[in-house]
Amino acid sequence: MQNSRTRWKKHWPLLIALTLAGCGGGGSSTSETAAQDREPVTESSETGGLQPDESKSSDPVQPLANTVADQTIEVDGTTYTELEKAEAAIQPGSNVVIGNGIYTRGLEILRDNVTVTGSGNTHFRGAQLKDKATFIVDGDDVRIENIECSQVTVPDQNGACVRQQGRDLVLSRVFFHDSEQGILSAPGTGNLTIEHSRFERLGKAGRAHAVYSNNDSLTIRYSRFHSSKDEGHEIKSRAQRTLIEYSEIASINGDDSRLVDTPNGGELVIRNSVLEQGPNSSNRQLIGFGLESTYDATKSNRVTLENNVIVLDRQAGSQLLALPSAGGYQQDVRQNDVVGQAPVDKADLMPENTFYESRAKYGVDAFPALPDMGF
Repeated sequence: MQNSRTRWKKHWPLLIALTLAGCGGGGSSTSETAAQDREPVTESSETGGLQPDESKSSDPVQPLANTVADQTIEVDGTTYTELEKAEAAIQPGSNVVIGNGIYTRGLEILRDNVTVTGSGNTHFRGAQLKDKATFIVDGDDVRIENIECSQVTVPDQNGACVRQQGRDLVLSRVFFHDSEQGILSAPGTGNLTIEHSRFERLGKAGRAHAVYSNNDSLTIRYSRFHSSKDEGHEIKSRAQRTLIEYSEIASINGDDSRLVDTPNGGELVIRNSVLEQGPNSSNRQLIGFGLESTYDATKSNRVTLENNVIVLDRQAGSQLLALPSAGGYQQDVRQNDVVGQAPVDKADLMPENTFYESRAKYGVDAFPALPDMGF
């Protein structure tokens, strides 16, 4: 009889061999190599397998090659050597291509429908504007891709690689790391989509996080979130709808808090992903749902966790899911493999999930290895 681990692993080779290999962002800090293009996939109710679903994401593609000269910025075909002048040239619908190199000034995007693309080794290091972020995005329908960003700090300790202040932003193949915050979005900013990206060693003073979403909707797929620090969360979302799929969220050696925190409740879906709570996590709760005063039990609230591998490496004990005492929510936690010391809420998770008492029993290597997703 096919066990749960086999069921899990068969889902991944068709979609993960490339999708997370495209997460290199600036390229200079990753040894990953891209594979052939593959379509994203989703569950098929007819076959029980995984079928292509072009609505889920843009097609994974090879990382972009160097397209303009090093240390130059091209805006709609005109080349600049200073970011400030390039910034002033951006118009609605502009395409901005930034050459390889290290940049210490950020970029403010005031116009709508702008695309900013790096060249493979485009690294913004220690760059910030207005004590906010490296990229301040005020325009709507902006896309930022193939960019590396690090070492962002500001006086109020929430310096971000991106501050989203306009509506509907896409981050693709970005590598954000070693800053106070990865992305911080303002309320009322529509949708935030993160795909094929990496966020590592982000967080500050328990208030800044790898992702801090105040959007209407947050969608994350084909991405890694590792080792948040200083009691930051890997993902904190106040969005009404939060979808995380085909991704890896792991504390590893980080002194993070929760892997995912959705304090307002709403709709949270985490599926087909790996979640790992590390030995240094300060909070025993992996996932928090509706735990702040902003939670409204009269609204539609639902949490769904399905077909994930969840690895518990915190010896001081774990709680998979923390829920509001006020009630007013629906819960669907099923077909997950839970590996390690049983969480304190194990009884609430039976019998729809499978538990393995150790990494060895599950067949995954010792810490800090993560389950093999096929990439």
